[in-house]
Amino acid sequence: MIAIVMVIVGGREPCAEKIVKGALQQGSSWHDIDKTLQIVAGLQKLDCFAKAAGPEVLARMEKPLAAGRRTLQQVKSVEGQ
Repeated sequence: MIAIVMVIVGGREPCAEKIVKGALQQGSSWHDIDKTLQIVAGLQKLDCFAKAAGPEVLARMEKPLAAGRRTLQQVKSVEGQ
């Protein structure tokens, strides 16, 4: 889960997709990954984090966070078929 957070904060959209898929393949639950993505999204909204990280970091996190969420949803819908 830490790797997911790191690539999101680092702004690495393609890595976020790979890390989410890799975590699932290694046995992490869909729920745990979903919770991690929710925590990161909540972190972005905290004033203390926003002040410490700055607007540049917050903006850089948007695409990888969306990519992680999208990848998780895709895997869930494939598994649900």
